[in-house]
Amino acid sequence: MAKRASIVIPFNYDESWTGGNYYILNLVASFNSLPSDVRPDVWILSHQKSSFDFVAEGAKYPRVKWISSLLMKPVDGGLFRKLRFLTRMVPSLLKPQLNYDIVFPFPVDSEDRKRSVCWIPDFQERALPEFFTQEELTYRQTQHQFYIDHFDHIVFSSHAAKSDFEKYYPAATNKTHVVQFAVAKVAEATDYKQVIAKYALEEPFFYCPNQFWLHKNHKTVIEAVALLKQRNIKANVAFSGKELDRRAPEHTETLKALSRDLGLSDRIRFLGFIPKQDQVTLLRSARAIVQPSLFEGWSTVVEDAKAVSQFIVASDLPVHREQLSQNYRLFDPHSSEELASALECLLVDRPTTVNIDYDLNRQHFARSFLDVVNSVRSGKE
Repeated sequence: MAKRASIVIPFNYDESWTGGNYYILNLVASFNSLPSDVRPDVWILSHQKSSFDFVAEGAKYPRVKWISSLLMKPVDGGLFRKLRFLTRMVPSLLKPQLNYDIVFPFPVDSEDRKRSVCWIPDFQERALPEFFTQEELTYRQTQHQFYIDHFDHIVFSSHAAKSDFEKYYPAATNKTHVVQFAVAKVAEATDYKQVIAKYALEEPFFYCPNQFWLHKNHKTVIEAVALLKQRNIKANVAFSGKELDRRAPEHTETLKALSRDLGLSDRIRFLGFIPKQDQVTLLRSARAIVQPSLFEGWSTVVEDAKAVSQFIVASDLPVHREQLSQNYRLFDPHSSEELASALECLLVDRPTTVNIDYDLNRQHFARSFLDVVNSVRSGKE
């Protein structure tokens, strides 16, 4: 019988990147779908135990443990100079020597070329450079080049992202892998009407659960609701998600002001960051989900909709075409008119949906990741 895989996951909870936090939680949770004899051992490597607790409590995976970033040997911090400095302050004798197969999603030891597996979520900075400062653009490109030059394996969440990599870095010879992630099971609230009342929502409503990054394109949704108002059609929309874009701190308030100025306060609700249980209840209760993003590496919102077999109106992006095969309608993310027409149709006729056995997606996620582990172990592509 093959030796059980051992995975080290460096992870520190990031208040500004909800998607990144849940990516790690979803990865660990996916291992629950595997037969018990092949479930890997997982170490969460973090500065604070609270980061481990977020993953352990959400994933409910029995083979996950915590180790402090300062106590693992060898760790030099990879790109992170502060971690390199702090680890030198702890005597080597106090650091356990872990036997692991891979470190993912970013390196912590710049000399560990073969076992460090790097994740590049997307190349948004190439498609939408206007949403980044020059410093951020330089950092991202430096990080990607560091991965290419120093490590053998790179993971992408979609074939679309892998294709972008091949376009932007045609000379790269790294072993590349596509691991399409799936979202973990979450128990929803038992009384959906109570949740609807809690957020003062009027049915029917559309639901857009995206963090308020610029590229998530909430403005097009607001404009579509305004167009429908001009036609005497009331479309109710609930936005939820972290109201934070560190690149544009005023962005959420600008959207709220636009909604007020267009007279949409009775149609558009900004719910803020809500409990995951409530989010799943709203996903099920909505007329449809709206995902208007201008760019994605692999959309969590799309996966959330698929997990509850919900209909989704999504922007026409290559990655969304890759993700969706049922229960969807695409629209031009630059056209509020096209989105308004889609919402109007769904208000007239409630969409019919096909049930999705989403446990298969979770199993595919886990097994695809173990394929990467086995590739690292064998030294083959």
